[in-house]
Amino acid sequence: MELELIKKNKVFITLFSALLVFVHLLFEHFHGGIVTHYILQDDSLPGISNWWGLLTFPLATWVVLLRIEKRNNASEKEHNKNVLYRLVSAIIFGIVVSYLFSIESTGLDYLMLTLFALSLFIPLYFGEYLLGFTIGTMYVFGANIPIIGGIVLLSLLFLLYNIPRFVFRFVRSKLN
Repeated sequence: MELELIKKNKVFITLFSALLVFVHLLFEHFHGGIVTHYILQDDSLPGISNWWGLLTFPLATWVVLLRIEKRNNASEKEHNKNVLYRLVSAIIFGIVVSYLFSIESTGLDYLMLTLFALSLFIPLYFGEYLLGFTIGTMYVFGANIPIIGGIVLLSLLFLLYNIPRFVFRFVRSKLN
């Protein structure tokens, strides 16, 4: 995605994200009702309805598009094409996570451990990963759970990528 494409179509992309959530909610409505996810899967605790996705996912999309725009203003043009690759790879990852979760496979544990290992070498904490992960998992989890879980996951991936580099620079500066 070129920076100009994001600047010109930010509203369209955000409205399209709202349309994605709306279509998902329509599907849920006609197939048993809108799902409410309860904290710790306990009905006596407060729940989060998937209706909130109509607010949270477009808001997350807008914020991520602003962050991409700001990041790409400060970076070289070469990095701009990577945004689409990151988004598509995160969608595929989200679909695989949803599938493994729905069949209750232990492969999900290994997939997440692989993700953590990769994050030591590759920066996997950009906002487009959050959007792609949310789109890929929306069918199984709705929009809210992937956004909350994705923010926590991206925070961990950020720390896993940056802490070893910080420690390395600190130790190197003390040795010199």
